[in-house]
Amino acid sequence: MKKSTIQCLKLARKIYMKAFLDREHLYGSHPVVRNQQANQLIANAINTHAPVMVARLGAVEASCIGIYKSIHSSGNQTLNYIRGKAEAFWWEENSMSLMANNAGFFPAEPAMLERFSSLMLEDMAEVDILGSWLWQEKLFAGELHNATRIGLTDLEPYNHDDPWSLSLEGKRVLVIHPFTESISQQYSKRHLIFKDSPVLPEFDLVTLRAVQSIANTQTGYRNWFDALEHMKDQIASIDFDVAIIGCGAYGFPLAAHVKRIEKKGIHLGGATQTLFGIKGKRWETKKIHGRVADMMNEHWVRPQVSETPQGIKSIEDGCYW
Repeated sequence: MKKSTIQCLKLARKIYMKAFLDREHLYGSHPVVRNQQANQLIANAINTHAPVMVARLGAVEASCIGIYKSIHSSGNQTLNYIRGKAEAFWWEENSMSLMANNAGFFPAEPAMLERFSSLMLEDMAEVDILGSWLWQEKLFAGELHNATRIGLTDLEPYNHDDPWSLSLEGKRVLVIHPFTESISQQYSKRHLIFKDSPVLPEFDLVTLRAVQSIANTQTGYRNWFDALEHMKDQIASIDFDVAIIGCGAYGFPLAAHVKRIEKKGIHLGGATQTLFGIKGKRWETKKIHGRVADMMNEHWVRPQVSETPQGIKSIEDGCYW
């Protein structure tokens, strides 16, 4: 599609949405459970014997999947896009760039992104509890029909007086994240990280260092799918009860995999590091994360040098570091 046509479509969408579309119509009207009730849903899911998937979608990934659905839509693509009922119906350069740089997907080419989107839509059927925050979720209503929606920040246990993370006590907990050294170090002083309330109980911590491919970091794998399959194989060899996951675009499908092998997967995304008292600019500088910033004390740390790839400034000015 010509750049001039794309610019005209974006302008028309902007004008229409500003004039006619309020937040409710943009985001849809799905009920969202919040606060202590949401926290209790997660605690109950951990305490049952059934496998479970608790997750959230990343903004970059949701946009990519939305584009895929729009491209393959049988409706009026132009009108649906302008009216905020659909994503772009062409592969945007910016979307592909963000998938590579921010989400760690490679190679970020249309054919591979189509394969990724198809996988994600399939995995959405496994979601039991969804941290809801993106307008694109209405595009996936059919795929997410099994999910109970809760507020995004309700996924984070330290936001509650009786945090769901206390249900991890006595369990074997696998944490899948690129910052495994820092997480192990911080867990050893868990009583000092959150001074005002207990958040991290005593459990058997096991870590799996996730493939780090954000900021276009070279991994040695042919593509993102090979890296994902390797991590799935590693997970299958580990004995655990609950997995807590934060690793870019890998996180959501890994949580679905954990549920499929009859265990419990909780995909927290970026908040995984703050659960273990690891600082990042995102939580220090953005007002929306002010509560986390207020929790930080002298026992919080930054990720280790060995956990810091080149080019981190390209990811929201190094938001995880």
